[in-house]
Amino acid sequence: MEFTTKGNNAKVVLTPAGLDEAFKLKSLVEKSLIKQNINIFEVLDKGEISFEDLVQLAMVVDSDIDVFNACFECMKKCTYKDVRITKELFEDEAARGDLYEILFYCLKVNVYPFFKHLLSSFGINSPKGGAGDVLKSI
Repeated sequence: MEFTTKGNNAKVVLTPAGLDEAFKLKSLVEKSLIKQNINIFEVLDKGEISFEDLVQLAMVVDSDIDVFNACFECMKKCTYKDVRITKELFEDEAARGDLYEILFYCLKVNVYPFFKHLLSSFGINSPKGGAGDVLKSI
């Protein structure tokens, strides 16, 4: 996946991590949500995710240093302005403005594929605006 950041107009190239790294990230995100008593399926099945739900989910994931570190493990082969993405890259204060956008897309590239076909694989039809549509929009 290639995109340009909104903050610094920087070119970012994100490639999916290996299975082990991506699965570890997925598991850590799930554990982080469980620790905070957030049932992701309840949130998604509301049919609409409120701004408060999004903030709550973002803060839970953001507050977990293991998730943060796993994201960087998944981005070992990715680039920002043609430079390999590392934590040191974000020592530059200007680059920090792009960090959350990059982390979001890292999660999208590495975690979303595990869930993409989950509902339909089990023959579950999600109502319009429900979990299936929400996951597609991530």
